[in-house]
Amino acid sequence: MKIDFSNLRAANISRQAEWPGNDKADLGFRALEVADEAGELMGALKKLARAQRGIAGNTLSMQDVADEMGDTVIALDLLAIEMDFHFRVWADNDWAHQAGPPTPVEELALMLDAAVGNLSGFVADRLQEDRGEVRADSTDQKIRKHAGRTAFWVMCLADALGVDLETAITTKFNKTSEKYGMATRL
Repeated sequence: MKIDFSNLRAANISRQAEWPGNDKADLGFRALEVADEAGELMGALKKLARAQRGIAGNTLSMQDVADEMGDTVIALDLLAIEMDFHFRVWADNDWAHQAGPPTPVEELALMLDAAVGNLSGFVADRLQEDRGEVRADSTDQKIRKHAGRTAFWVMCLADALGVDLETAITTKFNKTSEKYGMATRL
């Protein structure tokens, strides 16, 4: 799998220019957006597991999971735009698992959840610094690091589930544009 974030970045910038109220979206909002989308992905994974295991309750399809993966990566890029950094092109050799038994989906999901929690914590630190506390240069580096880890774990989950993440991102981006009447498509 190879994901070129430059196309997503260009589309996100274009769509945000037409998104009503986008000028009010700041770092705190973008971090909440990532946490929310990752949480929705966790919920979708749980409901997919219900369906696969025959557990009573609401169930979802693999397409629903793929949509939430796409939303999570789109939100990560919007956070990266706010922080003025870029994800580079990710390819298999950048993040593939080492040889050995595959990691269970539940474990990968928990690793993603931990990465999002760390990312949220460092954004909270940054927001406190912005209110006047002494700024630590390493906070921005930690945000970048944990945003990258979050993207890494989404990619690992996509790989484990057989989801074409680039297609999922494109599909979800375009569904959202259509839903809100935006002209920008990926």
